[in-house]
Formats: sequence, C-alpha cells, structure tokens
Amino acid sequence: MKGFSLIELMVVIAIIAVLSAIAIPGYNAYKERAIRSEAEQELMNVQTVQEDYFNSYRKYLGAGTETTLENFYGVNITGDHFKIVMGGDSSAYTATAYVCYNVAGSGCGSGNANLTCTIVADQDKPDCN
Repeated sequence: MKGFSLIELMVVIAIIAVLSAIAIPGYNAYKERAIRSEAEQELMNVQTVQEDYFNSYRKYLGAGTETTLENFYGVNITGDHFKIVMGGDSSAYTATAYVCYNVAGSGCGSGNANLTCTIVADQDKPDCN
C-alpha cells in the first residue's frame, strides 16, 4: 500500500499546531514592538521639528498644527497603526501618539488606543503607557 496512515497525518498536524502555538504569539509581540517603535520615532521627529521651529521663530507649533508638520516638515502624523495629535500653544507643545495594534492609523484615537505615547517640550524621549 502507498500513502500515509491516519495516525501519521495526525502526528504531522499536531506538530504543526505546536509550532504555530509557539510562533504566533512571538510574531504578534514583535509586530507590536515595531508599531510602538515607529510611533516613538515619529514623536522624536516632531520634537526635532518643534525645537528647530522654536530656534527660528521663538515659538512652538501648538494645537491643530498636524497638517503643517506633515506637509511642510515631513512628519508622518498618521501611520499604519498610529495617529499623532498636537496640543499646547506657542510657549509649550504636547504631541500624543495614539497607537492601535488592530486599527488603521486614520481610525485610531484616544477611545480605541492600545497604547498612548506623549512627548512635551524639553523632554528627552516619549513616555508610553
């Protein structure tokens, strides 16, 4: 007789299931770290632009300046899984990145974020929680 027995096929399927059970959570954790890292990097870009702008004009870009940051300074305000919202005024700024692991960036916001990262004027790196 040629072919595989039912027992042999079940053993192969069990091995594949065990390997999948090990690999999928690791992949998901890797994907989440990558999304968080991308959001933190864009917040650092916001900080760089804000400090350069302050050095030139003696004021910060405050709330509602997301379009200016994106169009004129190349900051990625809406990524694949995050969205950055600006706050503050000309004397201080706050940039908040809402990170959503399972929602596209344009639909991500404070109500459905898995993680929120914030950077303010004179801060070294973003705080995420």
